[in-house]
Amino acid sequence: MHVYSVFVLLSAIGTCTALFGSNSNVAPELEKGWEHVTAGSTIKLSHVKSNARLMMPQVSYGTGSQQQAITAHLDAAATKGLWRVEVKESLRGQPVLCGAQIRLINSDTDHGLHSHSAHKSPISSNQEVSGYDGRDTGDLWTVECSQEKWMRETPVVFKHVDTSKYLLSLPNKKFGQPISGHQEVCAGKNADSNAQWMALEGYYFSRRLNEAK
Repeated sequence: MHVYSVFVLLSAIGTCTALFGSNSNVAPELEKGWEHVTAGSTIKLSHVKSNARLMMPQVSYGTGSQQQAITAHLDAAATKGLWRVEVKESLRGQPVLCGAQIRLINSDTDHGLHSHSAHKSPISSNQEVSGYDGRDTGDLWTVECSQEKWMRETPVVFKHVDTSKYLLSLPNKKFGQPISGHQEVCAGKNADSNAQWMALEGYYFSRRLNEAK
């Protein structure tokens, strides 16, 4: 019998109010069996260089595709930065392998993290990244990491399957109103320090095999 467990990661030890994160840099030690990002988990992604969380603030771009804007912001407590990890043909709770193709689905809106070569990002003129309410290959990203499996709290990069561009955030490229202070998120050709992300807070599933009695 397969038993699924779920672990809610608090971003500060002993504080229930930190359910969706806090601006503290203190994080609990990872428990054995919960070290990996797993299929079906709902997570927050932190931009390593800036510590900003990947978000969908529910504001549309005024240019380009005019789809939902994707940003990064330092408000770690915002629920708009929760993303469900979908992996084709993987059971919930199975660790995501490095090299796997995934979808990241915003839990507030069910929009997928999407990109396309047809539109430029509004500030840096890189490739636009948006929130898309449909499903197509523009939602697929390859997890690139140095281990066999995607480890939590360890830097990874996401390569867009259709265009081979990397998911970036640019700390020096920020929006004005109505999303003042939000960093631009875009896709670019280099997997440099702007392209590194870590899985931090969230709801993590673990799949454990027990013998039925």
